[in-house]
Amino acid sequence: MLHPILSRQINYLISGLIFMLALFSLTATSQELDMASIDGTSTPLKVKLAAEDNWAPFADPYGKGLSHRLVKQAFARSNVDVDSLVVSYARGVVMTKQGIVDGVFNLHKERKTQEAFVFGKEPLFTTSASFYQNNAHPLQAEDKWHLPQGLLVGIIKGYEYGDELSQLKQIRLVEVDNHNQLINLLLLNRIDAAIMYDEVANQYLGQMGVAKVISRSVHNHTGDLYVAFSKQRPNAQLFADKLDQGLKALKQDGSYQSIMNSLQAIASK
Repeated sequence: MLHPILSRQINYLISGLIFMLALFSLTATSQELDMASIDGTSTPLKVKLAAEDNWAPFADPYGKGLSHRLVKQAFARSNVDVDSLVVSYARGVVMTKQGIVDGVFNLHKERKTQEAFVFGKEPLFTTSASFYQNNAHPLQAEDKWHLPQGLLVGIIKGYEYGDELSQLKQIRLVEVDNHNQLINLLLLNRIDAAIMYDEVANQYLGQMGVAKVISRSVHNHTGDLYVAFSKQRPNAQLFADKLDQGLKALKQDGSYQSIMNSLQAIASK
């Protein structure tokens, strides 16, 4: 019969061996997973994003546009599959806040949105918005700060137009659902001006055949547009980081510039 002390020592040794074997097994499994990821054999992550339906050429009712191309190609570089749900912009923002989807694009990063969403470091792109006028009734102002008192200005419901818009106390805002309504109100002189993002305005004014009737007036703001991720979803920061990695990869190999060149081609028409 073994001495009690010797027996305990043997038991400790056996326990130690079992622990080392378990640790080795976990390490080996982790290495296998890492190698699978390197080899591209791992199962891609899936991200569900709300995409607006009325912001051509970036996002249209058919789930196409420059933003779709950028987001899908960038996430593909990080082994993430994108499932896009096309809804109104306002609905997409609400769905993201509630955690129904992982994120929404195209969101302007400003004070109120930074408090509500998770953002990456890399914007999808930078764009500008301006006040647009009916040429029959041009705006008499050198900049937005000198717009006349009581000016009736149309905007899209739920859109962001920069932190300074709230400081323009002399104007009155009218919210509508889409760009077609906004432009029609301006054509009918129901509003005095409309704020639109310039590339988007070019698209819709061209489609409606009124580019010579409505024109850009004073500048509103220039801002960075992002995919905003839901704080209610567990992978929000992971997806933000993955998108950053993908966008950097697109810029490094020239793919990003190729996509943005198509935007410049649209703008020059």
